[in-house]
Parts: sequence; C-alpha cells; structure tokens
Amino acid sequence: MSMIKFLTRNYSFLSVSLMMDAWRDADGCTAMTGIPDGVRDVEYARTVWRLDEAWIDGVSRKYLTAKPDLFRNFLSRGQEVGNKLTVVSRELYETVDAGRSALSDNNLRDFMTWAKHFHENATFILVTHPLAKSVEIRLLEILKKYGMPPAALEQALLDLSISRKSNAAEEENFDLFFIQNRMGSPDFDLEAALQEHTRKHAYLKYRDPFSGGYTIDDFRERLKGKLELPNYFQPYADIIGQFGTDETELVELQEEFVFYRTFRTERSYEALYYLERYLAALEEANGLGPHELSYCSKEELIRFLQSGRRVDLSLLDERRLDFAMLLHEGSVSVLTAQAAQQWISGKLVESSLPVSEVRGLTAYRGSAIGRARIVMNTADQDAVSSGDILIVPMTTPDYLPSMQKAAAFVTDEGGVICHAAIIARELKKPCVIGTKKATSVFRDGDWVEVDGFTGVVRLVPRSAQTRKMGK
Repeated sequence: MSMIKFLTRNYSFLSVSLMMDAWRDADGCTAMTGIPDGVRDVEYARTVWRLDEAWIDGVSRKYLTAKPDLFRNFLSRGQEVGNKLTVVSRELYETVDAGRSALSDNNLRDFMTWAKHFHENATFILVTHPLAKSVEIRLLEILKKYGMPPAALEQALLDLSISRKSNAAEEENFDLFFIQNRMGSPDFDLEAALQEHTRKHAYLKYRDPFSGGYTIDDFRERLKGKLELPNYFQPYADIIGQFGTDETELVELQEEFVFYRTFRTERSYEALYYLERYLAALEEANGLGPHELSYCSKEELIRFLQSGRRVDLSLLDERRLDFAMLLHEGSVSVLTAQAAQQWISGKLVESSLPVSEVRGLTAYRGSAIGRARIVMNTADQDAVSSGDILIVPMTTPDYLPSMQKAAAFVTDEGGVICHAAIIARELKKPCVIGTKKATSVFRDGDWVEVDGFTGVVRLVPRSAQTRKMGK
C-alpha cells in the first residue's frame, strides 16, 4: 500500500475522531453517498492527511464510463446533507444563548443530533476527489478528440472548470458590497447590518482549531476599502460550442465538482466553528480547562455528557503534545506523545541532499520573481506584500486578499480544478500547483522564480538575489 500526502488541514483531536468514526463505517458511507467505494485507509498527523494512492486511481478508473446521473445524484445528495448540517450546527450554538450549559439530557441529545449530521457530511468528503478526477479525465479525452493540442489541454480544462455558482466567501463579499452601497442612506442602520453580517459569516475565518471567526471590526475595516463584485465570464464558450449533449453534461459536472469541493469544506468548518463555541460554554459552566473537550474522542465526550466523567488529564496532555490517528481496513488506532512523534518522524524522512527547486502543474502561464512568503494558514497572510510569491499548502477563498497582492502563487496540493488554479485564471497571475513540498523546500524571505510555462519553481541564486535587492 502506498500512502501519499494528499491534503494539509488542521483539525482538533475530537474532529479527527469524528471523521474517522464516519469513514470506518463502510456500509454507512455507501448508504449515504450511493458510492460503494469509500476510503478504507486514511492517516492523519500534524495537519497532514495521507490516502492510499491505489484507491484514488482505482475509483477514478472505475467510474470513467459511469452515467452523468450517478455523479449528479452524488453531488445533489452531498449538498442536501451539507445544508442540513449548517442548520443543525447553528441550532447547537443557539442552545448556548439559551443558557443550557449545565449537563443534562438535552445537551446529550443536542450533541448526538449534531454528530449524526456531521457524520453524514463526512462520508462525502474524501470520495469526492476520485469521482471528480474521473470526470476530469473524461473531459481531457473529449478535448483531445476535438483536436486540442497537448500543450493547451491543461489550460482548456481550467477554462472548463470555472464555476458560476457562488461559494460562501463570494456570497459574503456580495452581502458586504451591498452594505457598503447602502451606507449613505439616511434610514440605513449600519450597526444592525454589520451585526447580522457577522452572525451569518463569522465562521468563514475559521480554518484551524480554536482559531475563532471574523469579528464585526474585521468587516468594519473592510468597508473602508472599495468592494467589487466578481466578474463572471465564459472563456470556454468557443470550445463547448462543438460538444454534443452528453459532452456538455460533463462540462456541467466539472463545474459542479469545483463548487462542491469548496462547499463541503465550508460546511465542515462552519460545523466545527459552532461546535467549539458550544463546547467552550460547557467547559466554562462545568469547571473544565480550555479546549479540554476538544481533546476527547467522540466516545469520551458522550460519556462526559452522560455522566460528567472527565478524561484523565495526563492522557489529554499526551494528545496536546502530539497525536496521530490511523484508519486501516475498518480499524482506527491512535498514537500520542512520543509514540506519535516517532511515527511522524518516520513519515517525514527527507533526502539530505539540498533541494533548490520543485516541480508542479502549471495552472496559469507566466513568470515572476519575488520574495517567498510561506503562509501556512490565513491568519498569517498579512505578511504578504505586493510582488511577493505566495507559497501555501493550498488556498481557500479566505486567501483572496493575499492572492490579490502576490505576483504569483505556488501550492503543495491541488489539481486543475483547485481554488488556486481558478483564481490564478481570473487574476491572470502565474501559478504552479501540486508541488508536494514547496512550503518545506523554501524558507520565508527566499527569492524565488516561478516559471509558469514549465511548472518549475526555483531558488534564485544568491548573486541574483543581491542584484535584485540592489546591494
């Protein structure tokens, strides 16, 4: 089995426990998604998720001849489940406002209801990737059939992947745009509008455990600048004009997968944002330490809600120090403290030879030289200045402010329908994605060159750096 680094996402111990609990239930995953090929092997440690490469390729190949309705039903069901999770998550948080923080049967019932819907949403998360890859492969073959030259295939696929459906970050920008345009009206209550805007959209800043959300001051600060609506366009109209009906359906599915990959992530983070606030209220009301419940497993949290029994603090300290969680063939194992560190060290062994360049997939052509800014989460993106090279594990809609300032983008992860690729196309900035290790090869402040024609990102020699800095 070849376990490969697949995604970089930071989650709490409880969050990983909840997702592993969903994925190990193979029959439940099939019943929920309609896809009898759920993931069987997953590893998580220090923000890194690893998957079985053979599973990804095998599922992708299996559905190369599947009817569009199979994908459409999967996406429709996934969005239905995600929307329900949003409703339940907001209701969970409202119990805090209702003052229901003391342990009771109500709290157990509220959490179990939330956990059920989180479980259902989680079943869709990983299998989305090989299904989307299957559609992508089919579109590439169609483009070849219509004479698209090999050198232009990637860019054409990117053009076909621009979704016209707004994600949550775009909707937030839309809402704030109209607040800004109504600020001059004499009967407009700006403070009330901002409070409602914050209540609705605060979770969008949540990308890491305990990271919090946007405050009303964050949105008030953005109103000082000029907000604009995105420019939607169809650069691929001349391409799809030649497609038959079945082929056009695949284009529509490609757009839907682009939208859904962001949608399911937004729903997960929104749910965890509200859960953490719910747990914080329980901790305060019952004399527990900060984040104590977030270092419990699902079963341990249920036991606490039932009986008030706390987990041994020494065990929680081991998990805080380090943890790894591994799912293989339906069984989950947990490593903590030194055992987790030893396992992680074995996974992180790198060649001792110096590396000065990485290779990836060209998402948008062009070239740029600038100072590298290694940004591991959105909270650090304020360090990005105009002309910098933004180097990240992957981008999300929250990265848009730094992407607008950067001269080019480089990501560890991603394929041709990832967020960075789409934004690079819209902003017309060089972008290299899927390098696997750019964030670990380069250091913050290095001068790097992004070659968006060859997909190479290289360290600029020190002599060239000196000339660039005028020394």
